[in-house]
This record gives sequence, C-alpha cells and structure tokens, in this order.
Amino acid sequence: MLKSMRNKISYLFLITGAMIVFMGFNAAHADTVKGETSLCGASLVIDNFYENADDVIIEDEDAFVSTLLSNDLSLPDNAAFAKVDAFLNVRKAATTDSDIIGYLPRNGVCYIISDPEYGFVKIKSGELEGYVAEEYLYKGIAAKAKVEEVAPVVATANSGALNLRSTPSTENSDNVVATIYKNESVLVDTANQVVLGPDKSEWVAVIYDDKPCYALKKFVTVGRNLVYGCSVEEVVGDIGVKNVTAIRAGIISEAKKHLGLKYVWGGLSLKKGADCSGFCCAIYKKCGFDLQSIGRSSYTLAGASEGRKVTYENAKPGDLVFYKLKKGRVSHVAIYIGGGQIIHESSNSGCAVISDINCMKVAMIKNFLD
Repeated sequence: MLKSMRNKISYLFLITGAMIVFMGFNAAHADTVKGETSLCGASLVIDNFYENADDVIIEDEDAFVSTLLSNDLSLPDNAAFAKVDAFLNVRKAATTDSDIIGYLPRNGVCYIISDPEYGFVKIKSGELEGYVAEEYLYKGIAAKAKVEEVAPVVATANSGALNLRSTPSTENSDNVVATIYKNESVLVDTANQVVLGPDKSEWVAVIYDDKPCYALKKFVTVGRNLVYGCSVEEVVGDIGVKNVTAIRAGIISEAKKHLGLKYVWGGLSLKKGADCSGFCCAIYKKCGFDLQSIGRSSYTLAGASEGRKVTYENAKPGDLVFYKLKKGRVSHVAIYIGGGQIIHESSNSGCAVISDINCMKVAMIKNFLD
C-alpha cells in the first residue's frame, strides 16, 4: 500500500511540474471559482488527484485521523494575554509617564522578554515592542489556563468561497449550512478532529452558529486565533497625536477593520452593512460604549444633550463629526480619525471609506467619550 501511495505522489508532482513548465509557454484561462474549488494552477492538479484517488486505501483510519491536526498548537512559556476590557497601553519605558507607543487589544498575545521592573515588563507583540503594566497580563500558569478561551483554534478559509456542511460530503448541496469566504474563520471543534468523507477526502470538524459542521481540510488553514499589538501610527496614523486613550485607540482600530463595509440604509451590522449613524453606533458598541442609547440617527445624536461640542483644533480621534447635507439639517455623521480625516459609511461610495474632514459641510464635532 505504501509503495502504491509513493508512486501516486511521485506521479502527482511529475504532472504538477510539467504543468508549471507548460504554463510558461501558454496563457491559461480559468473559469470563475465557486464553492469548494481551489484557486488555480498546481492546486487544480492536486484537486484532480484527490478526486480520482479512489484506489487509495487507508488501513488504519484511526491512526491516520489522529495525526491530521498534529501541528503543535501550544504557546511558549513566556506567552501572555492582555487582561483588559479594551486596549492595554504599551509604553516606551517602564513608567506611567512614558509615551504610549502602541496598544495591545483585549486578549491580545504578547511575549515577555524581561523580568518585572517597577511593576512593568517588556513585551513583544508582532512588530510592537515596549513596556506594559504586569498586573494587566495573564501570564505563566494563568495564560496557559486561558489559552483555549482567549486564543481558540480556528479554521480560516484560504479559497475564494467555502461551503460548511452538516455532513462530510460534497455529493449534493442539501447539506450546505453556510458559505464563508477567504480569510473568514470558524471555530474548530474542541476535539480538533478531522474525519474522512465517503470519497476519503479530509474534513475538519468545526462549529458554525453553535452547530457542528464540516469544512474541507485542503481549503482551510488551522491555527490559534492570535491577536497582536499595534503601534500608535497603525491606529491613528502618523499625525503627531500622543497618548491617545485606549478607548479612542480601540474605536479607530475597530473602524479601520471595516473599511469597504457595504452601505445599507438603516443597517447596524458590521458584517451585513450599515448606514452612517449605524456604522458609528456599531463601532462604539464593539468597543464597549452604548452610543445607540443616546440616539440612532445623525440628527438625534447631533441634537442630544449628551456629549459636548468641540472645535476642530480640540477634536480627538474617536469624536463624531456631523454634516449638513439637506436644507441645513444634520443628515450625516462620521468618526474622526485624526490628521484631518474621517472614516464613514458613504452612500456615494457605497461602502465605508476614509475621507478628508472637509469633504462636506461640517455642522459640528462632538465628544461623547470624556
């Protein structure tokens, strides 16, 4: 059986190599990729191999399945997680007076690279390196105890579109539960199990909408859902704004994640779409601030007794900018991100975009945060 498998794999790579050489001389035309189909090129050859691999016999299925997710998903001993509600300030030096150079989001992972000093430890998270207050970290045994909660194992789609199915089979479409798209993730079942379909294809057991289902393993990347820190410049841009508060950094960082979100009149969803005020309310809510209880529309938010008007010179990232568009009435709102720019749901663009603050007539700027 092993000899047959080696011959099969050798044949596969021979054909793949031939195809790559051939592509160097001929332009290829691909049909639109739909459903559980690889992107192009060598992946197509591999797909065809699996589709025609009915003669591959797996004698010890239990042993085979147990090794499919054998990648080491543990974290090093110096790993720690941010123990905060929004963002943890990362400072240039080990003092509370030191400049804030970045932020570690809630449950964000970092790696401790120095012993405690005056209640601070030096950490590295992604490209960010600086000091954080040790009391705001899960570390050591506490970090290991929290890892499954704060950094669960997820399966991330690496193809254009991926169907999640109630059974591990593509024989019909009746078992399609949902479709996710490239870079979207779903939780892997806590057993980290991979099963074989009727055609010997490999399926990852996942959870979607609290229900068990399956995703084709070759179209997902399995790993821990780790979130890393970001620098001040990444959050508010290189605008000379120092010591932006954690809640304001969280609002700007979250808003930027949703650039391109579809404009939907009356919408409040950061997945399906939102209008201008719905976008602001949804971003604030994601960061722990109930803006919607103050007002749902730009008009009511502008006229609410809550919040205070500020001048352009005193505006801070996270403040709301209101615009008069129709007959002098406030009918649009955006989030100020600093440097003379806003992020907003634009009906003209059809999605969330970054624009100059003076792209329309500014009616007022309000601070609802402090």
